[in-house]
Amino acid sequence: MKLTWLAISLIVALIIPGQAAMNAKMREFVLNPMYSSMVSFSVGALSCVLLMFFTMWRGEEGNWRGAANAPWWAWCGGLVGMAFVTIALLAVPRLGAASFSSAILAGQLIGALALDHFGWLGLPQNQITPTRLSGALLLLAGIWLVQRD
Repeated sequence: MKLTWLAISLIVALIIPGQAAMNAKMREFVLNPMYSSMVSFSVGALSCVLLMFFTMWRGEEGNWRGAANAPWWAWCGGLVGMAFVTIALLAVPRLGAASFSSAILAGQLIGALALDHFGWLGLPQNQITPTRLSGALLLLAGIWLVQRD
C-alpha cells in the first residue's frame, strides 16, 4: 500500500512544474500575480466543490462544524498553498521549472525532516538519522548541479 501511495504522489508531483508554468502564463494576461493566484484558486475551489458534491452523492460523510474545533494552525493550509502558488508563478519564469522544482523539493524535505523529528503539527516523531540527513544534503547538491548551466 505504501508503494502505491508513493507512486501516486510521484505521478501527481510530475505535473506541479506545469502548474507553475500555467499560472505564470496566466499572469501575462492578468498582469498582477495576485490576480493569477486568484484565478488558479477559483478554478481549484470550483473543482473541489464539484468533487465534494460527488463524494456526498456517494454517501461519504463530512462535518463542517468540526473545523471550528481544529487548532488555529490547521486553518493555515490554504495560506501556505496561496504562498506556494504565488511564489511559483513569480519564480518559474526567472529560474526555470527545473531550478524552481529542485529548490522546492529540497525545502520540502528539510521542512519534513524537522516536522518528523520534532513531531510538530500532530505528526508522529521520526528522528533525523545520518541516512535521512544525507538524503537532504544530496538534494541540496542537486540544486547546485541544476543551477550550474
